[in-house]
Amino acid sequence: MKRWRALLAFFVSLALLCAAGTHTHAQTRASDYITRYAVSASQGERTGQVSIRCDITAKRSVVKIGVLKIEIYQSNGSRVTTIQGTTSNGLLSPESSFAHIVTYTYKGVPGITYYAKVTLCAGTNSDYDVRYVQTQKVTAPY
Repeated sequence: MKRWRALLAFFVSLALLCAAGTHTHAQTRASDYITRYAVSASQGERTGQVSIRCDITAKRSVVKIGVLKIEIYQSNGSRVTTIQGTTSNGLLSPESSFAHIVTYTYKGVPGITYYAKVTLCAGTNSDYDVRYVQTQKVTAPY
């Protein structure tokens, strides 16, 4: 009887270990830094302008937060330009913060439809999370 109990206890323990390992492996990794983000595109106030509004919030104040990159595309999929985020152009926050909101205005050709692929980030200089967002298509105004 003791032998059966020991054997049963062994198999139950083994089953629990396997189940726990599988469950941990199957979990999706949540962000260590990012709590919320949003990106949108709209017509600018002037001829040919398209505005890209980016909003990112971190769980706590971080040294690196904002936009790493904005890629502008025409509606046919051809890339027009790439803008790297820096503190100089305001796409990255110049100081530690828990949130960063910025609007980048692209000067395009009136009547052409554009969209953007935006890379957002939050974290430390060496360890940060990124999120990729594609905006809706917007036609640059006349």
